[in-house]
Amino acid sequence: MQLHNFVTVDNPNIPVLSHTKPAHIEYGKFVESTVNENDWPAGLATLRVRDMYLPNFSLREIDARFMENAVFYNTHAHGSELLGSCVFFKARMKSVLPGEDKEVDVYNRTHNFKYDPDNDYMHLAPANTHLHFVHFSYSTEYLSQFLPENEAWAERLRNHIFSRQRLMGLHSLPINVVQENALQNIFNCPLEGRLGEMMMETSIIQLLLLQLHGLFGKESNMLTSKLCKHDLELAHELKLHLNETFLEDHTLEELSKRFGVNTNKLMTLFRSAFGKRIFEYITDLRMQFARIQILESDKRIIDIARMIGYKNPNHFSAAFKKHFGISPTAVR
Repeated sequence: MQLHNFVTVDNPNIPVLSHTKPAHIEYGKFVESTVNENDWPAGLATLRVRDMYLPNFSLREIDARFMENAVFYNTHAHGSELLGSCVFFKARMKSVLPGEDKEVDVYNRTHNFKYDPDNDYMHLAPANTHLHFVHFSYSTEYLSQFLPENEAWAERLRNHIFSRQRLMGLHSLPINVVQENALQNIFNCPLEGRLGEMMMETSIIQLLLLQLHGLFGKESNMLTSKLCKHDLELAHELKLHLNETFLEDHTLEELSKRFGVNTNKLMTLFRSAFGKRIFEYITDLRMQFARIQILESDKRIIDIARMIGYKNPNHFSAAFKKHFGISPTAVR
């Protein structure tokens, strides 16, 4: 991958202090953090960084607007042994492994997990990107405490990590309603002191369990795709096309003609690469778009429904509630 037009910035994990924290650090409070000018060159971005420590987690919130192409890379390998879960409020980014074709796309209001003990992953943010996310760091030992016992997916995940095998979700997942509520408890905790710490940590565990089960609950999601290079490239081209055109009316025949393969192969390639059917993925994109419109715009719900192809607002409300577990009016 050509990175000559990208500026490299350091993306270190902050440590987990556990119960050995320095006396001057207070649990459960966000504090402004400064960054090294060598790691973030002047003029690259407007930037705000806040850190929080809890007994078993550390959180780093970054809110940046980039003027140039940037690649996040843990240049000092600090904290690479930690597990990392990210929740992206605003993002347009790719996570890549140098020398491999596999890319993971990140969008607004999504989340993903990363374990990178050898410090291999890079995260590319193009110029004019608004990147706002929170990164949760925690140890492999603590993961074992809250992963459920006697669950096949959890045992696979535990074995994968404790054998030091690099791991990332094959695709970022949309933030669901339960995770939204957990985030509210973390960023706007109604309790203080030890009770507040317990409430925030419980909310983080809830958020992460939903994340890990969603990403790795099926064995296929933990395995590298067996598609050949050409087929994998085609699947990614199709995914990119859908990301850009999901509000348009698509048919399998039209997509098949566009990408030069028959409909059965196109469906198989996409599902093998991303674990979802083509129209299931389009529905996810449309519902996520509708949810953002409901939250961030003053458009009428009936008009938002029409934007994603629903002529009947009741049908949209039923589909939305089935997808997110909450009605559009309740979200607003």
